[in-house]
Amino acid sequence: MSDSSSHQLLWQAVLFQVLRDIRDANRGQEGYKDFVTAARWVGNYPTREFSEVCMLAGLEPDFVHPRFVKIIKEAEAKSAARKAPKKAHVAVAAE
Repeated sequence: MSDSSSHQLLWQAVLFQVLRDIRDANRGQEGYKDFVTAARWVGNYPTREFSEVCMLAGLEPDFVHPRFVKIIKEAEAKSAARKAPKKAHVAVAAE
């Protein structure tokens, strides 16, 4: 394996860990803290650091970023749905 591809694999592993941290948002307090850190790092717009890691991983930041943002939003929605109080079903009698 060439030195260049080894470095790319390393940076791909960094992005994969960020993805795992985002997906583990609902795994207790530690999982949530990791989620927040990862989501901030990804940001609403690609930060310089995010773009640099993507390029070092051999990936296009403008391609990767929207997908990470989508996964973050899905995780947030799932978390909000779990925290929302469940409504009791009320039976209505037919007349």
